[in-house]
Amino acid sequence: MNNLVWPMLAMFMWTFLVSLRNLQVRVAALRAGQVHESYFELFSGHAPESVIKTGNHLRNLTEFPPLFYVVLVLAMTTGNSDGWYLGLAWLYVGFRILHSVVHLSFNKVKPRFSMFAMSQLILLALWTRLALQSAGGI
Repeated sequence: MNNLVWPMLAMFMWTFLVSLRNLQVRVAALRAGQVHESYFELFSGHAPESVIKTGNHLRNLTEFPPLFYVVLVLAMTTGNSDGWYLGLAWLYVGFRILHSVVHLSFNKVKPRFSMFAMSQLILLALWTRLALQSAGGI
């Protein structure tokens, strides 16, 4: 198995764990009477901060991370995967997890943005490396 599968699996598992947390928060809010089930039909109306925050974060994990999966699959299928990809992939996963921890706990914008920005730069580096390799530049 290609080593790049491991950071992809880790990213998937993290997203899955966040989805379970999202479900837990929603069920708890429903049981406590903090939100009516009709809120979840169109996601409009009043909901507790915890429901909004975990939902927003889960949605965030489905926006840019798919580009992470794609670039790693492309690196593997084109035979370009190497230690650089592996190192950058684990850094990406690490920064995404840190971003989640900040967002889902004390939720301060500056550290949260820093973690997100670092993950975006790493994603850009992965795609740049693939483009340069594909063009014969590396």
